[in-house]
Amino acid sequence: MMNSDHMQGLFWTTSRQGLSLVERPRVPSYRVGEPLIAGRSRWPVGVQYSFGVEGHQLTLFASTIHPRIVEDVRLGDAEFALVGGSPVFLLAYRLGATAEWNAVPFGWHLQHPESRAVPASHPSPENRALLWISLVGANDGIIHAQRGVALSPAFTRTLHRAIQNQATALFNPLDCMLALSEILRDEPSLSRRIDAANVRTMANA
Repeated sequence: MMNSDHMQGLFWTTSRQGLSLVERPRVPSYRVGEPLIAGRSRWPVGVQYSFGVEGHQLTLFASTIHPRIVEDVRLGDAEFALVGGSPVFLLAYRLGATAEWNAVPFGWHLQHPESRAVPASHPSPENRALLWISLVGANDGIIHAQRGVALSPAFTRTLHRAIQNQATALFNPLDCMLALSEILRDEPSLSRRIDAANVRTMANA
């Protein structure tokens, strides 16, 4: 069963550069023990997946930082699935051997306009995207755990294609909001949808 607290993630974290074609994402500029954004110490509890000039990022905002979740983020088994496509898809994930699946929606047109980016088409079929996972205290704004994981080539191609398709499609706000509402309303079936997802991967596999 999904944790509904983790079916969030469309709040904006920052304003960065304008629209760009991302070929080689930079390493995130923030580190464990530092604030996610200088001067901000409070965040909504939830999860955000974003793609921009610093690449793919999955950020977990938790009100209580348990040692177990710190360990899961730092070292636990990580599995991912992609559900849906346009205008909104779900990035499903579980961190830790006994963890339940959670998911976060992504809509390219719903991201902050100044942070939107499109993944470049890569000539190598073996290209692997790097996903940075960060655990942030919702009550202190501090990064408590962080690591980068490599996604499989097949998952990378499907994820990049989904983002590219969203970015190049005409934006219909009503269709986007209806798709998001359907995803949130249909939460009890999400575990079954993840089981049926045609693209899944273990990190670093």
